[in-house]
Amino acid sequence: MKKILKRKKLIIVLAVIIVLILILVLWAKAKLSSMSEISSAVELEEVQKRDLSDSISLTGTVSGENKMNYASSAGSEIKTLNVIVGDEVKEGDVLATLDTEAIQRQIDMIEKSIADASALEQNQNKLNQHALELAKEDQKTQLAAANQAISAAQSEYDAAVREQNALKGQIDSLTGQMNASQDAEWKAELAEQISALKEQLVSAQSAVTGASQAVADAKNQYQSVKSSTDEAIYSAQNAVDMQKYSASDNTDAMTQLDQLYDQLNDCTITSQTNGIVTAVNVSVGDTNTPGTALITVENNTTMIMTASVDEKDILKLQEGMKAVVTADALEDQEIGGEVIKVIKVYGGAASDVSAMDEPGMSAGSSSGGFSVQIRLEDSALLSGMSAKAKITLSDKTDILSVPYDLVMEDEEGQSYILCGEPNDDGTYTAVRKVIETGEEVNYYVEVRGGDLKEGDYLIMDYSVQEGDTFEASILSDEEGIDGISAEM
Repeated sequence: MKKILKRKKLIIVLAVIIVLILILVLWAKAKLSSMSEISSAVELEEVQKRDLSDSISLTGTVSGENKMNYASSAGSEIKTLNVIVGDEVKEGDVLATLDTEAIQRQIDMIEKSIADASALEQNQNKLNQHALELAKEDQKTQLAAANQAISAAQSEYDAAVREQNALKGQIDSLTGQMNASQDAEWKAELAEQISALKEQLVSAQSAVTGASQAVADAKNQYQSVKSSTDEAIYSAQNAVDMQKYSASDNTDAMTQLDQLYDQLNDCTITSQTNGIVTAVNVSVGDTNTPGTALITVENNTTMIMTASVDEKDILKLQEGMKAVVTADALEDQEIGGEVIKVIKVYGGAASDVSAMDEPGMSAGSSSGGFSVQIRLEDSALLSGMSAKAKITLSDKTDILSVPYDLVMEDEEGQSYILCGEPNDDGTYTAVRKVIETGEEVNYYVEVRGGDLKEGDYLIMDYSVQEGDTFEASILSDEEGIDGISAEM
């Protein structure tokens, strides 16, 4: 009897198990059918406006915007160093001094040499000028004497001519009387007088000739004196003129003197800006190498960040773009910034050119590639700290957009997208929406015009064709973004 009861119980348990299995099988079939229906539904995503702002993230090093390397042209001993690395200095502070004694001795020696040469030249010039004045005075004296001789000869000539003319007059008068007289005795007496006057006339004519020659000789003498004294004056004037050209050429000495004075001024090194000392490259007692940086002062008021940029991004950057900078030292505090220089020269130009060569340039982290400089707003960042920057390439918010891989193009080159148009029975029909596209940012493309509007439903299934009718499931915004991201 007990065995029969046990057998009945076993049958009942087995029957219950079978029933449960059948129930589970039926439930699984129903579930699978439901899942199949869901999976066969076309996924739609609502068209909406998004933030399409684009940016580039970079890392770099902070430094002062202005960096001055102080050097001296004097090859002298370092006498004093008034700063050490880390000191803050103000404009006008004396950073270091160099020995001036050796330079001053050279200056004194060259100045004495120039002064001595100048004194000799001045003395010679005075002598030449005096000789010129004497030559001119001598000419004046000799020409005056020659003029007097001409005047005297001319006077004698004039007197001889008058005497000659008087005798001729007397002869003509007596000759007229003799011709008019009938008295023979009187004519004879007049003839004797005329004969005597003619003898005197011969002597007078001889005197005129001699006086005329004396005048000519006096004039020749004047020309001779003038010629010889002109030559003397020319020689003296030439000596004065040539003194200007034969004077010692002090050009080299004056150039050297100017250089020495520059070196003398360079023996006191003064800060030209406020800032912090970031390098001291010498010690007291060292001999300076002209042109080598002794001390570096970096402006710690206005800071910049210098960062390397990948070649795929360098052409996107422009001066004036805004940036947000963070640093671990400030616990990710956000600091505003602005791009002030885009260095499109491969090789890290920012680290190779100092601010002394080009204002605003300072060493950065870039050791190769292209780079960018960002001026920072006031912050507690210090030179040498590492920082991160996010540079805004485009600031576009609240922009109607769609996933760019859903955009299609017809034979005429017109861009369009398929949207689900709801039907009365709960199904959807695929319709074409013509769109005008803009920039692509982060898997989305900007919609600048066309038929598409906010609230339309994008068809996320690439197999759906225009005019198809289908069941649909609406994706949330997060699901749509995740779906596109996964596909990408």
